[in-house]
Amino acid sequence: MHRGFVILAGLAFCVSPVAVFGQDFIDLEAERAQQAARVDAAGSNQTPGTATNQTPSVGAGQAPATNTLPAPAGGSNLAPGVPQTSNSGTTNTGNLGELFYQLQLLQEEVRQLRGQMEEQAHQLRQLKQQSLERYVDMDRRLSSADGAGDTSGAAADGVSGAVAPVLPGEEEAYRAAYGLLVGQKFDEAVTGFKQFLRDYPSGRFAPNAWYWLGELYLVITPRDLESSRQAFTLLLEQYPGNNKEADARFKLGKVYFDKGNPEVARQHFDRVIKEYDSDNSAVKLARDFVAENY
Repeated sequence: MHRGFVILAGLAFCVSPVAVFGQDFIDLEAERAQQAARVDAAGSNQTPGTATNQTPSVGAGQAPATNTLPAPAGGSNLAPGVPQTSNSGTTNTGNLGELFYQLQLLQEEVRQLRGQMEEQAHQLRQLKQQSLERYVDMDRRLSSADGAGDTSGAAADGVSGAVAPVLPGEEEAYRAAYGLLVGQKFDEAVTGFKQFLRDYPSGRFAPNAWYWLGELYLVITPRDLESSRQAFTLLLEQYPGNNKEADARFKLGKVYFDKGNPEVARQHFDRVIKEYDSDNSAVKLARDFVAENY
């Protein structure tokens, strides 16, 4: 009896530590289960779509995946993952810059051409004035020679020596208009000679007034070719044999030439060459003009 009790007590003592160890083991597993549950609960509380901070595991020997951009719509020749840059802005800017540069070049050319035109117009005006001055000087010398015995004094100022009565006030009026001519006040001179002819249409100095009107219409701006033609024609028709006849016919030929009628102009040049003395300055001018233009 006592022996059996002792055996039973020993067994109880052996089983008791095992039971205690087993309880500890169960408690540890329960704690781990609770921790796992808490982690799962924490993960389920994150905002949907929010990326976690965990780095995905990379297998042994594998290279990490590269982040590539999706190919643009319509296709592209660029390699995948290379950002594309639009050239439209750069192209438009380049075109505008080129247009602006071309505009600057055109403006500079226009300025140069305008300057050249102004210079040529100035030179042309100078040539016309010089030509007129030569005629004035020639007229003064010829008139002085023709009127050497004239006591009126008007011949020295460009008035022909044709014998005709001098009307009261005529010489002064002619001198005034002729002074404007010599002073290169051409527009005022035109007005002066026209007024003189209205006041003294049959005066002694009327042929000279018509001649200078014809000359002045060729040097004013703009030129008046038709008025010049009429003045020279009237001189030739109303005052035949006047000492300005040869010059007036040569100038009439030039007016017809400038008006685009070279045939009629040639007729006047030929008459100058044939009808007047070879030492006449108008003859030489007519020959030179024909040689250069026909």
